[in-house]
Amino acid sequence: MNLTSYQKLAAHYKQYIDQSMQTIEKKFHPAILEDEELIRRAAFFVRNGAVSITNYYPQEHRIDFIVRDVSNIEVSYNILTDTFHCPCPTHKPCRHIVATVFYLYQQYESLSTWISNWRSTADQTQMKLLRDERSPRSWDILIENFFRKFVSNYPPTSFYLLEFAIHDLQTQIRKSRPFEREWQPIFDVYVNFSILMKCWPYLEPFAESNMRNRVFHFLDEYVAELDDQLAQLASKPRLFAADTFYDEMMKRVRHFYFEMETLLNYRKQIYLSFWDALVTDKATRENEVAYLKTLEKTEDDVPLNMVLPYFYLTLSMTDELLKAADQLEREQLLEWIEVCEKALHSTNKEMVSQLARKLLPHISYYLNEVAQTPSRVMLIRRLEMLFDTIQLKSEELEELYQSFGLYGIQSYSHLLIKEKRYRDWMALHQSAYSSLEYAEACGLPIVKEEAPEVLLPLYHHYAMRFILEKNRYSYKQAVRIWKKMKQIAKKTNDTDHWNDYVETVREKYRRMRALQQEIEKGNLPL
Repeated sequence: MNLTSYQKLAAHYKQYIDQSMQTIEKKFHPAILEDEELIRRAAFFVRNGAVSITNYYPQEHRIDFIVRDVSNIEVSYNILTDTFHCPCPTHKPCRHIVATVFYLYQQYESLSTWISNWRSTADQTQMKLLRDERSPRSWDILIENFFRKFVSNYPPTSFYLLEFAIHDLQTQIRKSRPFEREWQPIFDVYVNFSILMKCWPYLEPFAESNMRNRVFHFLDEYVAELDDQLAQLASKPRLFAADTFYDEMMKRVRHFYFEMETLLNYRKQIYLSFWDALVTDKATRENEVAYLKTLEKTEDDVPLNMVLPYFYLTLSMTDELLKAADQLEREQLLEWIEVCEKALHSTNKEMVSQLARKLLPHISYYLNEVAQTPSRVMLIRRLEMLFDTIQLKSEELEELYQSFGLYGIQSYSHLLIKEKRYRDWMALHQSAYSSLEYAEACGLPIVKEEAPEVLLPLYHHYAMRFILEKNRYSYKQAVRIWKKMKQIAKKTNDTDHWNDYVETVREKYRRMRALQQEIEKGNLPL
């Protein structure tokens, strides 16, 4: 038979083939993973030429096919009775039988259109489920259906494709959002957290690749949005009918934190956000504390019960919190900074002060050995804001700024100026090899006004650095600095010393003609 005869054959039995297609539509549902997979495989056979007719028996109204699967499968189709024979041991029509019907149907209708319409019934089913059965099960079916359509059936080959797929997934699911306003915050939190859990295994490989920073950016935005939705949900009265959703979400967030892998800090952040927003009774929190105290599980040598201080804080277990702070691992300083930041909202200011001071001995190690360079500046800013609220003593502030190293020069400079330790200020910038512009940002104009004489060694240091660059532009910059020194010498009535200094410089660099010319133009002597 040629193509034309296949089309004539299918047109001859069109009524019966349509009945077989209706049978397939009734027996397979797009919301069921196995059914959707079977239909997709059957369509794949047809589109890739894996189905062919071997014999046609007009008297028996029977057609024999070969389907090229892992091996060649022989299928017989009795058209008038809508019966098949296939060696597959399955009660439903197998993918080979469905492929043979699809093959005939495609001779006179669009198979792609039929599959598209068949899949669209899933969305209608979800809407009915949401109307008739508002439960975690119905929302899970909704999420699973769209997740397969946008992600699992077509695993993204790049992180950008995964981002687009998740965005499209959220957009489509949002169309099924409940009409009742009181249900909408619950729906948003439940759906977006479920999507994140289902996408987590897809994020892991990208987080370990050169797309790591992009993954972090995506998660930062996603978690921030989820936090906003949790805050909105927490601000609403709790519906009695929604208790099953709250219970299910807390069950899942515990699994998410304790059982899933990689990106531990994001898992911890989400876990604590859910506890803050959704759990208000003391007994439930105390039960979680009891569980965490017995938990010995670690991930990358980090104990998962590191969240205990947050529970101590929310339960006002001050003694336990301070005792835990005495034993803090210095690699976990960031977690304790977050605890302190949360504690700032507490009315117990003395406890906050004690807690923050326990971090001081560990800051230098964490900044130099643990913190990554890009995040160091932001972390230092957070520490400054934290300790500004508890009013450290002068020696404690000095210890803090010294632990910041080069990143703490500006803060340390302001402290030294505040205490009028101008010579220490000058020595700090000279030893730190800071630029003139940076010194000015750190308070040099104030020092110049209050104690100009202490600046002479620092200005000399800057001038010598310009001279070493050995170009006319740098020589001009050196002369500009010497003019500042000249102003100080004039103000302090130290003319002789200044003129001796100028003569010494001219003698030392007498072979640098360009420098000598710039010195002459500058009219440096007093």
